[in-house]
Amino acid sequence: GSGKSTSLAALIDYRNRNASGHIITIEDPVEFIHRHKKSIVNQREVGVDTRSFHAALKNTLRQAPDVILIGEIR
Repeated sequence: GSGKSTSLAALIDYRNRNASGHIITIEDPVEFIHRHKKSIVNQREVGVDTRSFHAALKNTLRQAPDVILIGEIR
C-alpha cells in the first residue's frame, strides 16, 4: 500500500501521546489497536460494533469527541 493506514495511526498516536481528550475511530476493519495514553480512545469496527459508517458517525457526533478518525469508506 501507500501507507495511508500507517500515517493515520501515527497521527492518532501523536495526538494520544501529547494531548488529553476523546478520540473515536470508525474503521472496517480496525487495523491498529490504540491504547489509552493521555486521551481516551474508542475504536469501532463496522459490522462488529456498528452496522454502518453512517450509523457509527451519527452516534459518534452525539458524544462530542475531540477527534474522529473515519477509515476508508468503500
